[in-house]
Amino acid sequence: MLEKIKNNQKLTIFIISLASFMGFFDISIVNVSLPTIARYFSVDISLVSWVVLIYVLALSSFLIAFGSLADRGGYKKVFLLGFAVFIIGSFLSGISTSFNLLILFRFLQATGAAMFTALTAAMVTTYLPSGNRGQYMGYVATFASIGFALGPVVGGFLTQYLSWNWIFFINVPVGILGIILGSSVLTEVKREDSKEPFDFIGVILLLLAQTTLIFALNRGLQLGWTSVTILTTLGSSIIFWILFLWRESRYSEPILNLNLFRNTKISLATVSNFFFNMPNAGVLVIIPFYLEMVKGLQVSQVGLILAVMPLAVMITGPIAGRVSDRVSPNRVTVFGALLGILSLLLLSTFTVSSTISYIAFVFFILGASVAVFNPPNMKFIMGQSPKEMRAVTSGIVNTARMTANAFGIAILQTAAVISIYMASNGKVTMTNISPELLVTGLHDSFLLGAVIIVIALVLILLIRGKNKK
Repeated sequence: MLEKIKNNQKLTIFIISLASFMGFFDISIVNVSLPTIARYFSVDISLVSWVVLIYVLALSSFLIAFGSLADRGGYKKVFLLGFAVFIIGSFLSGISTSFNLLILFRFLQATGAAMFTALTAAMVTTYLPSGNRGQYMGYVATFASIGFALGPVVGGFLTQYLSWNWIFFINVPVGILGIILGSSVLTEVKREDSKEPFDFIGVILLLLAQTTLIFALNRGLQLGWTSVTILTTLGSSIIFWILFLWRESRYSEPILNLNLFRNTKISLATVSNFFFNMPNAGVLVIIPFYLEMVKGLQVSQVGLILAVMPLAVMITGPIAGRVSDRVSPNRVTVFGALLGILSLLLLSTFTVSSTISYIAFVFFILGASVAVFNPPNMKFIMGQSPKEMRAVTSGIVNTARMTANAFGIAILQTAAVISIYMASNGKVTMTNISPELLVTGLHDSFLLGAVIIVIALVLILLIRGKNKK
């Protein structure tokens, strides 16, 4: 029975897409639940945001490492172990009795997610035929975008009608399904064993560099950008980044092979991916405040509004993937970036009196931009990557996207708060803010997001040449 489904293409793409979905789904599922979790553990808003940031931090720090580890130890082994760790971390997060334990177990959950998320693009190029690679990559990137956009929808309903704990418990049966199907369908793939030890020092340096930078971005406004703590943290981050790059440039088997970035097409496409996805994460964290505090919607109703975005992704994602099989993928990503700029500009027009139908329309355009940009962009980058480095390349691209999420959340939130503070002459806080002031802050924040996507568009236009076959 099991032999008949071994290497089944439909089941293979389903498993890969499921992994892609879950990795990004659990970034955003907690977004609309943060106020509830903050009240439950009696912590402030800036501190509770670490429920999101710790997950993104682990992913952005470990994706490259697990891509490199899979090249050595085998795709299937790392992939299945990731689901097992993800299940354990999810269950423990759901039964956490303190906020510190929740952060610890959330980190464990994210570590498991990093193990299987790092391999999704590499598994497409390894397990599936190249003729429909753009379409398959479209499925994977589409499911990632759906997962990220659908998270707040599911999280809102679970929190309102069950409890916040269920946003973690829901992962357990899905993870078990991933292990059962993965062990039955996938075959093992790995390159020759390396004689050099794994680059654990590189992993630690990358984690420290990311942690200190994201902490500074997250706490800078509360502690003061010129405070000793923030300046020390930023200085430490710079030192750790320098040490990490120095280590990777000299180690014979680094987790991040810097030679990849000598290919300017990979470099430009990856950095454009970073800038494009940065504002989208910030929007999904900020917009629930607008929908709840300005429009007066309940948590579950906010989830329904946000459901428009994954609907747009489902409709346009596969189409963009198929189109990228017939024309240059970068032509498709240019259109996706233009849609992204348009969506952020339209978001900046939201007012106290904006209708629900208009809000839903704008979210549809935002979802379409994500679906049209990400699959062709991923296909182009993987097409430029050497075969023996696909897993590492996949990890690099996903790392860029995850790091963009952390930066986007921190930067757009900070921009909104600064705008509100300046508009009120420093006389209001987030506890007594008026709807009009909140709209002012969001307006400036979304305009900044549009400028960031313009940078992504420019980088795409600098890329010359077509994708490798």
